[in-house]
Formats: sequence, structure tokens, C-alpha cells
Amino acid sequence: MNKLISITFFLFLTQIGFSQEVEMITDWEEAKELAKKENKRILIILTGSEWCAPCKEMDKIVIENPEFQKYAEQNLIVFLIDLPGGGLDIDSKVYQDYEKFKNKYLSNALPSLILTERDGTKIRTLKGKMFLLENVLKQLKSE
Repeated sequence: MNKLISITFFLFLTQIGFSQEVEMITDWEEAKELAKKENKRILIILTGSEWCAPCKEMDKIVIENPEFQKYAEQNLIVFLIDLPGGGLDIDSKVYQDYEKFKNKYLSNALPSLILTERDGTKIRTLKGKMFLLENVLKQLKSE
């Protein structure tokens, strides 16, 4: 019986360790407020995770990766604009946000990762293959 309890407890702890996810903020003012409060930079993610093949690949390989999750949790506030599949409603908040941020930060590709200061001042738009973890982390960590 003790062995069964020990195994169950171990599996529970293991699951907690692997299920960590970075909170994705969808309100820009909230993202800036949290960034200032926690003294973190903001990573803006423009994506279409339901229908965009490169976006799906980035999510699976980078965003869901424990190494990225750990770095983001410690250093970033993640602001997510995720365009839904099944047709776009140009009057929706998510579409309006997408248009605003793609124009403000001059980003026309999906997915786009844009690193900003706490106040939203652009540091850089990440370049290259957004589905390569090493590429993304290298650019996030560079000064």
C-alpha cells in the first residue's frame, strides 16, 4: 500500500512539473501593467494557432517547450493576439488588436514575435525560423 501511495505521489509531482504553462495575456494595458509591476519585458505573439501551419509548429516546438516556458515565466509577460480560424470578424477586438499591433510594429508575417520594453517600446522583431527553439531563445536573451 505504501508503495502505491509513493508511486501515485511521484506521478502527481511529475505531472505538475511538466504541465507548467506561461500565462498568455490578451489585454495590452494589463500586459504593460504586469510588465512594470514585475520588471519584465513584453513578448508580443501574433499568431493564428488554429489555422496557420507555421504558427502551429511554433506553438508545438517553442511555446510549449519547458525551456521556453521557464525562460518566459522568469523574464517575460506574454501578450497574445491569436487570430481565430473559420473566418475573420473585422469588428472583433482580436482582429482590431492584430491590425493595430502589426501596423505599429511593422509586422506582416504570421507568426510574429516582437520583444518590447515594459512600456511597449520595440526592442526587436525576432527573425528567422520561429519554430526553432534555439533561434527564439538566442534572440530573446541577446541584449
